[in-house]
Amino acid sequence: MRYNHIDYLIQCGLYALGFDVGPRDGLKGTRTARAIEASVLARGGLKVEPLPSSYLKPPRPTTGEKTKTFGAAGEPPMKTFKPPYPMTFSWGGKVTKIGCHELIATQLKAALTEIAGKGSAFIEKYGLDQYAGCYNNRKSRSGSSLSDHAWAIAIDLNPDDNGNHQTWMPGMRGPGGKFQMPVVAVNIFKKHGFQVGFQQKNGLRRDMMHISYINRQ
Repeated sequence: MRYNHIDYLIQCGLYALGFDVGPRDGLKGTRTARAIEASVLARGGLKVEPLPSSYLKPPRPTTGEKTKTFGAAGEPPMKTFKPPYPMTFSWGGKVTKIGCHELIATQLKAALTEIAGKGSAFIEKYGLDQYAGCYNNRKSRSGSSLSDHAWAIAIDLNPDDNGNHQTWMPGMRGPGGKFQMPVVAVNIFKKHGFQVGFQQKNGLRRDMMHISYINRQ
């Protein structure tokens, strides 16, 4: 692991705020990762609330559990609804309807409706109007197993700033120029049964464009 000056500055900032980062050495180790996550929690992030009793319990992220809950991949029963706020495809064009597995349509619409209530300025700031689809019968980009998209139980939002294997740094701009996925939106999706992104071995999250009805805790 090599010294990184940005990591050093992050460590200094976290230390000044009272978080335990370990040595301020510019090396993003486990203690620094935990301090970053603790700071997110301290700012009201990543809450875990009980799901409404009417909601389907999200399955564990195995092919067997997803198949047991949602049926076979590649042929999901779909349901569509009109986006609760204006959206465009990340590759261009207006989104007139969102299609997903029928068992998560109510939850997904409720989550997006709650985000719509945050207003257009909030949505545009974080690129939450940039939609990159739901159903795609393919394998995961990081492995040989099928993607959540093969069951139509995941959507992607603002992939330009929350891309594949990109570490989540809430409050920071992504490569596309907009801010990365906000903690507020993460909490809204979690409230409705969705997991946002994936946790890395160092404790930080990545791929925050990926919003799936899965229990990865």
